[in-house]
Amino acid sequence: MAGMTVQQWKRSTASRLMDGSVDQSPDLDARLLLQNVTGLDHVQQILCSDQELTEEELSALEMLVLQRLAHRPMAYILGSREFYGRDFHVDERVLIPRPDTEILVEQVLAFAGKLNKSKDLSIIDVCTGSGAIGITLALELGCQVTLTDISAAALEVAKANAERLGAKVTMLQGDLLSPAEGKYDIIVSNPPYLTQLWCDQVSKEVAWEPRLALDGREEDGLGLIRTLVQQSTEHLDQGGALFLECDYRQAPGVATLLGEHQFAEVGTARDLAFLERVVWGVLACTSS
Repeated sequence: MAGMTVQQWKRSTASRLMDGSVDQSPDLDARLLLQNVTGLDHVQQILCSDQELTEEELSALEMLVLQRLAHRPMAYILGSREFYGRDFHVDERVLIPRPDTEILVEQVLAFAGKLNKSKDLSIIDVCTGSGAIGITLALELGCQVTLTDISAAALEVAKANAERLGAKVTMLQGDLLSPAEGKYDIIVSNPPYLTQLWCDQVSKEVAWEPRLALDGREEDGLGLIRTLVQQSTEHLDQGGALFLECDYRQAPGVATLLGEHQFAEVGTARDLAFLERVVWGVLACTSS
């Protein structure tokens, strides 16, 4: 590999990734890996296409390519993933934020706008992982958000992201809403919801992500969601709302579950593939 130029390395690497059946964007992966090591962005890579890479750069690049050929996700290799216009640090301690989850954030923002409480909003993000959802809401709404996760390691990642992005958050460790006290205007969660079978069938890349953040428990994958819905009735102010992400195959069942637990105005939103992904409900007011 000695004496390779930027362009030669990119072509060679894209070919290796394609032959390794890594994914459908080998050219993009090659460009991002090159930028990670050399600092050359897309335009600079074009302008410097004939520039020779140093032995040190080639050695560092080879280590990253081998990781990619082992199907380690690009987000883990690069150490970050963009979510709602911000870069979040991610590693194997947390689930990688997906673009579809931005739909969940948008639905919460729309509901929050209707409450007209601004900085007085009380929001809790359950199963926060990297903190992408809760931190985004804190920054977009200018309010403090509580983040909970059963994993202390995940909360370390969320804390680092909150500090770097300047979000006002409170961290609580525990299972779902167990560590929470008081009531909230909004409970939001992208909880584990895969069935054990689905977990066993995930792609080689998803297999790198923590199983704790994927397995929803029980045969249908809704074990955690059932518990969270039940807990939410005790931790929501009347008129407050619960927002959940789930698999499109589960959305009808989750909507029914909300209707069975004092939630009204139950609705769903579709993801980027036009599949039902987000389900929400407003806690119905009850006579005292």
